[in-house]
Amino acid sequence: MIRVNLLAADRPTKKKKAAAGGGGGAPAAPGSVQAYLLLGLFTLGTIVLCAAVWWWQSNKIKKLDADIAQAEQRQRELQAIKAQVDALERKRETFQRKVDLIERLKAEQSGPVHMLDEVSKSLPDFVWLSGLEQTNDRIRFNGQSSGLTSVADFISALQRTGWFPQVDLVSSTEANNIITYALAAQFKNPEVAAKEAAAAAAAAARAPVATPTPAKGKKK
Repeated sequence: MIRVNLLAADRPTKKKKAAAGGGGGAPAAPGSVQAYLLLGLFTLGTIVLCAAVWWWQSNKIKKLDADIAQAEQRQRELQAIKAQVDALERKRETFQRKVDLIERLKAEQSGPVHMLDEVSKSLPDFVWLSGLEQTNDRIRFNGQSSGLTSVADFISALQRTGWFPQVDLVSSTEANNIITYALAAQFKNPEVAAKEAAAAAAAAARAPVATPTPAKGKKK
């Protein structure tokens, strides 16, 4: 008896199974490939951007270092120049002190000569000197006169010379129509006095002006 299997045609063959199940696996989806490409481009762009920022910051730091080095070099040069200026100023002050000392010594050497000359020219008639004492710049005159008017004329004449800026009558006594007087005077070279006045005025001009503090009102 012959048997025919009519269902055999519907059974998959090994080749069909292999083709259907396949040993090659499922093909990759197109969207995943694009995602990988975008991720790679983003990563590359991030690396390039970081490298650019690092390069820019590095150049900026180098420029700042160069500016700092240049500023420090300029400061050292200015300090050297300032030291030279200070040294010159100290030399100028020393030289000026020497000049002032020489001028003062010259004035002091010629002082007694001028003093005696001015005193002799200032003596009016009927006024005589019996003594003259000098202590530094203070002078004391002792003498006699025929009257107080002549003594006053002597004081005025001394002040007009410029060498005796201050003359005071210390005492006066009268006996037998003769006035015995004593004068106290300050003797100073007019040029030295003018320089001292100018120096004092310059020092006062350089002195800082104190700003008055407004008074606070009293609380009631």
